[in-house]
Amino acid sequence: MNWDQLLGHQQQREWFAHAIAKRRLGGAFLFVGPRGVGKQTFAMLLAKTLLCEVNPASEMQPCGQCEACVQVEADTHPDWLQVAKPADKSSLPVELLIGRREARMQEGFCHDIHLRPFRGRRRIGIIHDADSLSIEAANCMLKTLEEPPAAAVIILIGTSAQRQLPTIRSRCRTIRFAPPEGQAAVELLRRHGVEIADVQEAEQALELSGGDVHQAAGLLGEDAGEFRSVFTNLLDRSLIDGVSLAKIVSDYVNEAGKDAAPRRARMREVFGIAVQHFRRQMRALAATERPSDTAMYRLDRCLEALREVDRNANQATLLESWGVDLQRGSPQSV
Repeated sequence: MNWDQLLGHQQQREWFAHAIAKRRLGGAFLFVGPRGVGKQTFAMLLAKTLLCEVNPASEMQPCGQCEACVQVEADTHPDWLQVAKPADKSSLPVELLIGRREARMQEGFCHDIHLRPFRGRRRIGIIHDADSLSIEAANCMLKTLEEPPAAAVIILIGTSAQRQLPTIRSRCRTIRFAPPEGQAAVELLRRHGVEIADVQEAEQALELSGGDVHQAAGLLGEDAGEFRSVFTNLLDRSLIDGVSLAKIVSDYVNEAGKDAAPRRARMREVFGIAVQHFRRQMRALAATERPSDTAMYRLDRCLEALREVDRNANQATLLESWGVDLQRGSPQSV
């Protein structure tokens, strides 16, 4: 992978090229945008650019052949640090950031990023799943983000700036990523295993999924078309049948099998469709009259359901309460 193979994000690439050329690149960055749009690929290409041992970083053309480039691709470079939420956890463990209780600040990301570079002139640290930072974990990061080592570049990767604590946002430069359009949208979906040629269909799937490429790929699957039609018909009703809604979603999720990852992916897909449905409903109502309080509540409830999926909420309980809440259409009075 090189910069020429990256789909979209030309403005972001030019910004970093300018910063590197002026020798003003450093500190902490927050990469935000829908899942699958290329934030991690961009971070990896930036690391290869900064660590390449053949071409200078100012050329923005890592050779891809030197030992440093190969090690970045293989995630084995000693100056390429990565932290991610374990699959069985709902948030990033504090221990990954500042070490075990008996070895606080003697290990973990915040310790390692302060070490001198082993091979080159920089250390690049990536914190994946920044949306999953707990308040405690985020607070552990504040000093490192506010006063990063001179030779370090720290990148937090999340889906939305609003999902980060204000103290995190204020210490990072936010770089926003959006899904590509036109033929680039088709190619991006192809890279995610979807055989598609129609530009309009690709862009529509990305719009329905809120730009989440994984959800868009799911929407274009053979099983998704019939489900989406029935599902949106249920959402369109002024009086939503919460029981029927929960059942059809549960059946669709169960078709993904017993593994947690594909089941969560389908849950995100379903709630993503619902979010976009109620957003379009709100836009249509805003053009003719005051937006509906019911549509607004249902939109908020679907966004909350998406967050609950990421917190590994129990599927049956989540679907049941979500269906009941959409049927009620307003917050439960206390």
